[in-house]
Amino acid sequence: MSSAKTIALVLVAAVLGAAGGFGGYALYDNRQTQAEALRRPDFVLLDLQGRPQNVAQWDGKVLLLNFWGTWCPPCVREIPLLVELQREFGDRGLQIVGIALDRPADAQAFAEKVGINYPLLYGVQDAMEVSQQYGNDAGTLPFTVVIDRDGIVRHVFRKEVERAELETALTPLLSN
Repeated sequence: MSSAKTIALVLVAAVLGAAGGFGGYALYDNRQTQAEALRRPDFVLLDLQGRPQNVAQWDGKVLLLNFWGTWCPPCVREIPLLVELQREFGDRGLQIVGIALDRPADAQAFAEKVGINYPLLYGVQDAMEVSQQYGNDAGTLPFTVVIDRDGIVRHVFRKEVERAELETALTPLLSN
């Protein structure tokens, strides 16, 4: 992909993220059976060292996927909360994975600056396609997905998340 095309895609995602960052929140808990629920789509993205990482490696954990960008103010604001939650709930089975729609050097510099304590994956077009598999048709950022230990998508947040919202979503899943 040419650098001009990459920059254009990032700019489009930024505009959509700024416009959609105030968007809604969908709850998947109201499904009648797990068969009706959205099963976690499989994907492989690169980590910041350029190694492919498959989401399946975190099966059996409560998984929080957070799609973000260093250029997205609501994304940047919620990262410290995610760092806190990983520290507080990691021993109870929570695994946060950040997916940066960014260049790896930018994501790495930001991660070091704020002390991100969870795995980071990255991509531009590939990461956006993964977010679409999880229901982010509008391309909004931040976009956060909570998946239970059985691989069922339970919560989708199409906006900057707050601690109370995440604790309400995570606590019952971490009790299992």
